[in-house]
Amino acid sequence: MCKYVKIIILLLSLIKSTETFRLFSSDAGTYKEPRPFFTSSKQLIDDYFDGNLAPVSRTINSHTFVFVMYYANFCGISRRMRDPYEKAAAFYRERTSDGNVTLDKFHVKFIAVDCFHYNGQCRKTYKLNYFPHMFLYVKGTRGYQYFGPAIASNIIEFIEKIRMPVMRLTHVNDFLDFIVQYESTVLASFDFSNDLQRQQSSLYVQAALKHIEYDNEHPVRFAIILNQSITDELSRLYVNNTFQTPFVVLHQLHTEPQMFPNMTNNFTMENLYQWIINEESEAHVGWLIPRNRYYSHSPSIDKATVTDALTDYDNLLLFFTSNRLDEIKLRQIYFYLSSCNVTHSSRWLEQLERLYNDSFADLPENLNKTQLHRLSSCCHYALSQISTDDLYNICLLNYPLSLLNFSNKHANVCLPILKIKSVEKLCVELYCQQWLRNSSLTYEKSSNTNRDAVLDKRRDKFYEQILKIQPKKILEGNSSTEKYRNFLCGINSTWAIRLINSRHYPNFAQNIGIMNTSRAIIVLQPKNEQHYILNDTHITTENIYKLIYEISHNVRSRSYTSIPNDEAVINHSNKLIELTTDTFHPIVFDSTKHVLVVYYTKWCGFCQSIWPVVYQTKKFFENFSDLIFTRIQADKHDLPWHLTAYHYPTIILFPAK
Repeated sequence: MCKYVKIIILLLSLIKSTETFRLFSSDAGTYKEPRPFFTSSKQLIDDYFDGNLAPVSRTINSHTFVFVMYYANFCGISRRMRDPYEKAAAFYRERTSDGNVTLDKFHVKFIAVDCFHYNGQCRKTYKLNYFPHMFLYVKGTRGYQYFGPAIASNIIEFIEKIRMPVMRLTHVNDFLDFIVQYESTVLASFDFSNDLQRQQSSLYVQAALKHIEYDNEHPVRFAIILNQSITDELSRLYVNNTFQTPFVVLHQLHTEPQMFPNMTNNFTMENLYQWIINEESEAHVGWLIPRNRYYSHSPSIDKATVTDALTDYDNLLLFFTSNRLDEIKLRQIYFYLSSCNVTHSSRWLEQLERLYNDSFADLPENLNKTQLHRLSSCCHYALSQISTDDLYNICLLNYPLSLLNFSNKHANVCLPILKIKSVEKLCVELYCQQWLRNSSLTYEKSSNTNRDAVLDKRRDKFYEQILKIQPKKILEGNSSTEKYRNFLCGINSTWAIRLINSRHYPNFAQNIGIMNTSRAIIVLQPKNEQHYILNDTHITTENIYKLIYEISHNVRSRSYTSIPNDEAVINHSNKLIELTTDTFHPIVFDSTKHVLVVYYTKWCGFCQSIWPVVYQTKKFFENFSDLIFTRIQADKHDLPWHLTAYHYPTIILFPAK
């Protein structure tokens, strides 16, 4: 009877599923009816789940920027990309009221197409070997492919780089900040009254776009010089070069600038792009990203990625951080250690120091609670004045808060505070981060009462969050660092510095022994098979110099990976003492005890089968007070090489004395 009940339940479930998806047959097999991939009620994305390309082509031809995601409904990576893709679409939507109707305006149009639907036009037209394919189409040019991770902020950054591929330099200070902020930059100057040079400037922009597609995350940055004073400054910096418009120059901090040859006959987009790829030197300081170019498929940093970074270097310093400003500080540190043969090194160091310091909120450490409350109140007031129309300008285009219309009551108190660039940045950063995370709250059609309630909740949390969102600054230290200046020039050891985003790749730090922190420094030495760790609380400029100096001179002790263990020194009657890196030596080398150590791992299947034997053996020797039984999880706790086991389980007896 029970068997028949199960059969009936199974048939009912099949009937129910066919009502939902409606199976139909053809000569090629049985398929489910196409269904929407983006099911949100916000209607941010035009989803052509039947694979139709005709409306996609019309939209691309009628809009300036169109982002298209070619997905497969079954694909796990496509599904992982779904939520950040919607958040990015929300970021570019602006809602305006026209009478009783709410109108949506998209600064970037977002489209999705199911390119795996068996009868869809997309599948018949494009033979895609993986999903999703993501392209940002620019009207009048072509589509530029996104290879980045499934993170909304990365998608938005990619879009903004495509929308503004070339920086416009109008002041000398902007020029100096630009060339030190990035290790490699491309500078150009054109006469826009000349037809040929206008065409060359268009090719220059296309080369910049292609380089952004080549490296979504950290491309070489392009800029156009729009002021003769900048060209004059460039000529003063490099007296051996003549800069006459038109010119394109590849500027790298560690070498002399290189001029693009033969601007008249050789200037094409492809030639310029290939010239930059060939002439660009590998950055001494840069960000580490997964080895696979399509790293939305492999969102982790593995051994192969690190091995590639170590190919040409003796030492690799990895800075585990989520603050992009740390790149500027590390570039300054590397310059300080190795700029003995670099032209204008002192000037670059001063410029890097100024740029780094100006980027941080300069709040005094002794700010009391009353002062903080006043600051937060002004930020709350300013943010409460933000209309939906202002969101895009403030969070994306850096529209100043001080230009908003304030009432006279608050203007006298708040405007002087909000005109401080660093304080304004702190206010806006808080709001924009919450806006991106809670875009549904910000953009849903709601009454003013609901909007006020949301803002009130944000104000209540502001006092606690105002210090948390401020990025940590790398402090200088108390002692002189003059002895470290240029010391890398005189030693036979090469160094590279790479940053790893702790938000995107948290597992890397945990695997190497860094727990519960968003910032740390790891130095890897592949030849000696050693690594060194500088934890967050010890990170200062002086300590970084000291770390590199001591490792280079082989006077620093290596670090060992270990994980916290509350039972490390507790001897249970029916259990073994659990050893860690820190407790191994004092327990095992106790001269009054014989110690048996079992090396094991949790993934080792055979290890599980030996525990009954070990426990029985321990019970047999329970009256021997000078014999203790221990174990160590060998893949989680590093030991010196002569005490390390490479096969599991391994049992070693360490006799007393």
